[in-house]
Amino acid sequence: MRIIRVSHSDPRVSALHAEKDAELEPRYRAYYAAHPEYQGRSDETLDPTTILTTLLALKGDSAVGTVMLRALADRFEVKRLIVGKKYRGQGIATQLMEHIEEEASTCGATALYLHTGSLQQDAISLYTKTGWQRLPQLFAPYKDDGVSQCYVKELVPH
Repeated sequence: MRIIRVSHSDPRVSALHAEKDAELEPRYRAYYAAHPEYQGRSDETLDPTTILTTLLALKGDSAVGTVMLRALADRFEVKRLIVGKKYRGQGIATQLMEHIEEEASTCGATALYLHTGSLQQDAISLYTKTGWQRLPQLFAPYKDDGVSQCYVKELVPH
């Protein structure tokens, strides 16, 4: 497997995003149907001008995973870690996270932040296993919608 830098608008990245959206929408649909008061509260548009790096994992010619690093006013954030469904369990997400942590360190980050949902237990398991700590409060732009969770990981200086 190799990991390369690509544009955030690379069609292979977009295809992985579409696969993730198709997988997660039904998972969260039932939650929001049962809790309409939270519907739409964590919707967020990703401003492309904040994206510093987009990484794409390839096996042969197949795009198997992606992750982004973005800069906010006061922090660096990992966005949209995705591994294609048929490629999970092979350590690809861990490798992508290691690479994005290196990218963040190169950009001067001393800590990384991320947001996920409580219905994504596979992601939460990965984050906690690799040293991420859940924050007691959400950070902006995320709002309490009953499922949002934010995490931080201190980076080791090089």
